[in-house]
Amino acid sequence: MQAVHRHRAGAAPFKTGGYKANSRRIVSRRVLAQASTTVKKGQPDWTGDNVLSRLVNWAINTPPLYSVMKVLAKQAMKSSAESRGVSWDKHVQAMYSNKEVLALKEEFERSAVQYPDYYLKPFHAYDEGNLNWLAAFEVEPATYAMAIRTFKNEKSLTPEQAATKLRTGVTDSIKAYYKQHSLAAPNTIIDMGCSTGISTRWLAKEYPNADITGMDLSPHFLAVAEWEERRNPTSPKRIKYVRGLAEATGLPAASVDMLVFNFVIHECPQAAITDFITEGRRVVRPGGTLIFVDNNPKSKTIQNLPPPIFTLMKSTEPHSDEYYSFDVEAAMRAAGFREVVTTEADHRHRVVLGVAA
Repeated sequence: MQAVHRHRAGAAPFKTGGYKANSRRIVSRRVLAQASTTVKKGQPDWTGDNVLSRLVNWAINTPPLYSVMKVLAKQAMKSSAESRGVSWDKHVQAMYSNKEVLALKEEFERSAVQYPDYYLKPFHAYDEGNLNWLAAFEVEPATYAMAIRTFKNEKSLTPEQAATKLRTGVTDSIKAYYKQHSLAAPNTIIDMGCSTGISTRWLAKEYPNADITGMDLSPHFLAVAEWEERRNPTSPKRIKYVRGLAEATGLPAASVDMLVFNFVIHECPQAAITDFITEGRRVVRPGGTLIFVDNNPKSKTIQNLPPPIFTLMKSTEPHSDEYYSFDVEAAMRAAGFREVVTTEADHRHRVVLGVAA
């Protein structure tokens, strides 16, 4: 969900610790090479310009087939969630009757923004993308579904436990990186593409003393995030939610310690991702970090998905070909980030991190 997600401030200047200038690429390769859940092949066969990918794209671009695919894709997510007791439809119905949430949307619409073209395309089986209430109200059960599917073989996990395990894998990777490079804990964090604030609240839990802002383009998503913060405020500091663009945040230069994108860039074209990184370098202060959390193109699990599954998944993600072929590490280095590495959060997801020079 393009949501435009996270930062942290207050990090100390980066210490080289004896690394050679050309060691960054070696470190990154070593991290992935040692991991048993990744492969050397850079991206799945069902993405890119090969025959299999073109066949899948043809099916997606055939309206009668696509109309069926998006229904099946949604149903697959719902089935995963409901198999562990998530009341998907009940949750959505309750949110539709929430008058406070509906009113909050108007508050976020007061800040005018120009939506980029990529944000107006249908995705996640919603014709209006993230600009509708159903997309906003289904974020919570869909997030549970994602975690359940990630740990589908661990049948004893509740939806909440699966979600916690997924988020813990991400923050463990981030904290290990900070420790390795002797970085100070962030004081200012931006959760870019924060969606309905699920990842933002997790960051607030992990970094309770930081000033945390969630930024997103969708007033529907932000309304849900703000409602949740008012209903169950974070402590000791309140999360601030704002509407804005990841590629043109309006934030002061060098004002952020940690800028995090949680599951955002797989929904974006390469030009947009490049712009995110460029803007990230502008707003992250020297010694601060830019972090991308998302699907891992080198994941064995993702590369070996059965044809029906990857076809349905790709049908709801219009920029899959661009995402899976984009070299995030190279783009970050070119923008001025150092010690750029990729680590695994779990067998499906990666964390790409770099320090602003």
